Amino acid sequence: MKEFIEAGIAMRERMDESRGPASVMGQFSYLKENVGDFYLTISVGNPPQHVILTLDTGSELTWIQCKPCKVCSTSGGPSFSFNNSASYMPIPCVSPLCTQSLGFSSGCSNSSGMCVFQLQYGDGSVDAGYISVDAFHLNGRTSKPIVFGCATIDIDTVPVPTSGIMGLNAGPFSFPSQIFSAGSDVSKKFAYCLPDRYRNLNKGGTILFGEYNITGANFSYTPLVPPYGPVGDLYYFVDMQGISVGDHYMEVKAHMKSESMEVGGTIFDSGTAVTHLMKNLHEKLVSEIRRQTMNLSPFAMNGSASDVCYRVPMNTTELPKLPLVTMHFQSGVDLELGPESLLYPTGYDAQGIVLCLAFISSQSGIPFNIIGNYQQQNYWVEYNLQSSRLGLVKASC
Repeated sequence: MKEFIEAGIAMRERMDESRGPASVMGQFSYLKENVGDFYLTISVGNPPQHVILTLDTGSELTWIQCKPCKVCSTSGGPSFSFNNSASYMPIPCVSPLCTQSLGFSSGCSNSSGMCVFQLQYGDGSVDAGYISVDAFHLNGRTSKPIVFGCATIDIDTVPVPTSGIMGLNAGPFSFPSQIFSAGSDVSKKFAYCLPDRYRNLNKGGTILFGEYNITGANFSYTPLVPPYGPVGDLYYFVDMQGISVGDHYMEVKAHMKSESMEVGGTIFDSGTAVTHLMKNLHEKLVSEIRRQTMNLSPFAMNGSASDVCYRVPMNTTELPKLPLVTMHFQSGVDLELGPESLLYPTGYDAQGIVLCLAFISSQSGIPFNIIGNYQQQNYWVEYNLQSSRLGLVKASC
């Protein structure tokens, strides 16, 4: 319980700052959680160098903190020494990469003649450097060269023990899009299984690319639907039709402000910790959970992003018994959330441990719902790009 609390506090602090058949291409058992993220170890370059990357289905460009570095965080994971890799190659300005419209900011450095990128995140972090190519080593096999960002500027507002981000969205330069590119014999799908923080904090999870067979996994699929507004086809949108709290059903579309949000108003994002819901829907959900748990004395905690918290004794070994919350998607697919996927610890005091709902209201600049990794725990989540669908099945990750 102590490690569970410490991880929850770290995650809260970070939220407060913001806010093709082939053999398996990649299987990573070292998939650990820290301050709200899940990350994995992978090797890059020749000879291979180990780096640690955050899994992020909401980002396109994979980037790694490189060295030598101009302005970089000192608390991260191992950096990539690009001068020591025989296969490393920066992209020159004459490349189409510097002129085409991408899901990230890119351009030309007049001083070096090389293509550069810049990324800024909701928590204020900034990463910038050179768009480059090198070999990524997966499960004993060397992939074809992957376009990635070699960051020589890496300013993190919250310390994280990683080297960078593995971009897993649907953009053309995301990691899966590159290994699934035209002419590849790799099945265009990937899946991960995230262990829950309460029972399995810092235990191994798994991510798979390509052709795989998950024993006992009978996926239920919901279609990936047309995207909303200016975000294009980068994110994995699904049609969330309702949310149940116990037997009480709430229609999602009825609580969306914009009519254009009715289809495609929800994305799955492994790089977001807790679920963000549009303001009206969030208020309805929180109100209903509070109503059904009055026996647990819910309260709002100052400094917490959540509107509903509970206090339990320090020596407790069980989470409070909350009603089952179920997210309902098109095609009859359900995502069932027990207490381990509903509550995260924000701290403790003389009266006990404080646990808060892992749901927050979307910021005004985010015009859709985001299902975070806290709600994806103990499920296999499959992104099947070949058949344009997302699969879910319960698991003990």
